[in-house]
Amino acid sequence: MTGLPGDPTDPFPTTVSAGVTLVAIFGACLVGSTGAIRIAPLLVETAGLTLYAVGMWSRRRGHRLAGRSATAVGLLIAGGGLLGAVALAPPLPTLLPLLACGLGALSVTLGVFPVSARVARPLSTVGIALVFVGVTATTVVGTPSLWRSAVAVTLVLLSWDASERAIALGNRVGGTAETVTVELTGLAASVVVAAVAIALTLAAARVPITGPSIIGLAFLLISSVFCLLALTHVPQSVDAD
Repeated sequence: MTGLPGDPTDPFPTTVSAGVTLVAIFGACLVGSTGAIRIAPLLVETAGLTLYAVGMWSRRRGHRLAGRSATAVGLLIAGGGLLGAVALAPPLPTLLPLLACGLGALSVTLGVFPVSARVARPLSTVGIALVFVGVTATTVVGTPSLWRSAVAVTLVLLSWDASERAIALGNRVGGTAETVTVELTGLAASVVVAAVAIALTLAAARVPITGPSIIGLAFLLISSVFCLLALTHVPQSVDAD
């Protein structure tokens, strides 16, 4: 029905969902961070990893020289951002969550735009876990506003959903197959779930409290679990008939 091949010769993650994964994971790192000392290195790394992803996309479409150049320069820029974070010598409670987010974003990028399809899922899974730890730690150490924490955690879960879709479709029909309609349909459903999760968390802001925001953190946890459970029920497969 969809005209997609059933026996893929190019089992790399699909481009649209891979791109959504990067937007979500970069967004989680940046939205969940506070202060220039955290945000500046992540912005540099984001620029580098974006260039790397564009390079990998170009290589798959036959532009080998330009693609290799872009991937090499992109990795150098991303590495420079991470080294810059260390060189700034922030306090350890600031540095460790920052490195978790930075290394996690690098791992996710290498996972959804991999050199070998075999490493796609391990790299993306490890990367998303690192970013989740980094965002959670920043919530405790950096004390960002509730809405920033809610959006950041939800974006991490959205990146996980998009990466799984990219890898599953790539394994099923190939990374170069025409899957835009299928991917956008799945993305729309995931975004609706994410929006509901964020709204549930922000409802905590209306609860009158005078002490530490325990209720707010409880809402954040509940919405995260809701988002995770809902995303696991979003169809990942596609009819290849």
